[in-house]
Amino acid sequence: MTENNNSGEILLSTAYFPPLEYLAELIHTPKAIIDIHETYPKQTWRNRCAIASGNGPVNLSIPIEKPSGNATKTVDVLISQHYSWRKNHWRTIHSAYRNAPFFIYYADLIEQRIMDEQPVKLHEFNERILRAVLDEMNLDVSFGITETFISQPGDAEDLRFCISPKQRERKGYQGPDFSPYYQIFEDRFGFIPNLSIIDLLFNLGPDSAGYLKQAKLSR
Repeated sequence: MTENNNSGEILLSTAYFPPLEYLAELIHTPKAIIDIHETYPKQTWRNRCAIASGNGPVNLSIPIEKPSGNATKTVDVLISQHYSWRKNHWRTIHSAYRNAPFFIYYADLIEQRIMDEQPVKLHEFNERILRAVLDEMNLDVSFGITETFISQPGDAEDLRFCISPKQRERKGYQGPDFSPYYQIFEDRFGFIPNLSIIDLLFNLGPDSAGYLKQAKLSR
């Protein structure tokens, strides 16, 4: 097992069924803070996740509403109620992973979290998912939520915009080094790294936590 000694602090964004690099950074850091007071950016993991389907990688995006337009803060972003995205997301996930080794063990968890209509704000919805996933993996991880925007991170490692579907915006950030694990469509597309935690749970099951702990951080 690779030990990662990190005595610092990191800043993260909110994320929908986060990618593995997000969780690896989170569980290897003694103090993590999730910023919900930033101006909400487009095309990030804040409202999307990536899974592997029979046709290759697929992004699942939550439709959102921004009350203040492009000036909306993440804390105020609402989940749109005008689309049947929940059913579409679960249908896509079910189709992609129904034959995965551990689908039967985690299907209820994933479906229940997607169908949870109580939180109307995106960051609250994502927080429930994150806590449920960490609890399912028996990972004792704590994190804070910002009360104001942190414009000067100080000594904290600012990963709010590094962990993104887009090209890394922070020079030098490479993300954790992950070893391949079994994926149901590996024979078609090869190993696809850094997908959503959904992919890891359905394919690796109870070994998911150990896999994340072994990830080697680049910093």
